[in-house]
Amino acid sequence: MTSKNKKQYDKALNRIPWATQTNAKRLNPDWEEFMPPFIKQANGCRMWDLDDREYIDYRCSLGPIILGYRYPEVDRAVRAQMEKGVLFSMASPLELETAEAIMANVPWLEQIRFMKTGADACTACVRLARSCTGREHILSSGYHGYHDLFAFNWPTPGVPQVLREYIRDIAYGDLQAVETAFDEAGERLACAVVAPYEWNEDTGEEYLKLLRKKCDRYGALLIFDEVLTGFRLAPGGAQEYYGVTPDLAAYAKALANGYPLSAFAGKREYMQALQKTIITTTYAGETLSLAAGKATMAVMQNEPVQEQIHKMGQRLQDGFAEIIRETGTPAYAAGLPPAPFIQFNTGNEKENSRRQNRLFSLLYEKGIFANDRWFISYSHKESDIDETLEKIREALKKLL
Repeated sequence: MTSKNKKQYDKALNRIPWATQTNAKRLNPDWEEFMPPFIKQANGCRMWDLDDREYIDYRCSLGPIILGYRYPEVDRAVRAQMEKGVLFSMASPLELETAEAIMANVPWLEQIRFMKTGADACTACVRLARSCTGREHILSSGYHGYHDLFAFNWPTPGVPQVLREYIRDIAYGDLQAVETAFDEAGERLACAVVAPYEWNEDTGEEYLKLLRKKCDRYGALLIFDEVLTGFRLAPGGAQEYYGVTPDLAAYAKALANGYPLSAFAGKREYMQALQKTIITTTYAGETLSLAAGKATMAVMQNEPVQEQIHKMGQRLQDGFAEIIRETGTPAYAAGLPPAPFIQFNTGNEKENSRRQNRLFSLLYEKGIFANDRWFISYSHKESDIDETLEKIREALKKLL
């Protein structure tokens, strides 16, 4: 770790658990000293650490940066709103304007409410489902945030163990687990909440269709956790990409290109449960993030954002495959174009993990901010992808 980064990291650890606010931003010792623990500024698809080392970024702040850092239209909208105020004593007109801008991209939505985090939005969807159905049990597939309902996979979750009997966790894509869960508890299930794509090799079409069928049969609500898939897979997110429509959905991350905004939304009959249950938070109407969300949606309406993301992601993925063939690396290119990845297949899981960690360390050293899933933003251009692929070629040759 370089000098300024190391000094800041040691100091931060003394004051801040993990030295960061986000679990996925914790320093990974397997990625050695070249992964910077701090970034001081970013622009477009590039970032700079405390020692002024430059990186082409494929983490996109864990997904929120869909247009690019400091995207002009978004930042201009925020600065203009700052002149008017950040939070008012009553609702801002931006709440309706941003709601309508989102619905223009996601036309199946009938009503929407804003929150601040993806975890809040997912939890709100479950609350509505329980209120609508009068049932208490839920089926959960994937990660939906830190709230009590979704915390049982941690070693010491710090939540009442009695809640376990209300939650059925199933693995993504496990069709038999879906059948079993509904056979055993279908009439007690308020909802199935699922991340519609887990950014792996299974793209889930059959899985989502089965969940929709089972929810309809048993009167449970289907909830899509679109916190990460929303606006990245397609303008309308996973619902548009797969052609499967849920009853409720949670959005965050790319919703406002990095500004803190989330939403829970869906069909009117289920959103109207808010007439009999209260979900409220003061900062949901904060105007700077709403302005950013409205501007982000407008860019998506007027420019080929997802088309460009898919195109650049495909260029990166095809490059992965070509370099793997060229170098004879025991690996293959996997995933969907918005977030492709290299999967090592040596036949030994420990060796696969060792090679990936070493590859990432070499890429950080070369100025490529690699990620388990390589997120693409609208600001990634052909030159950025080609520079990245050349650095990957160098790293894989060194890895052999």
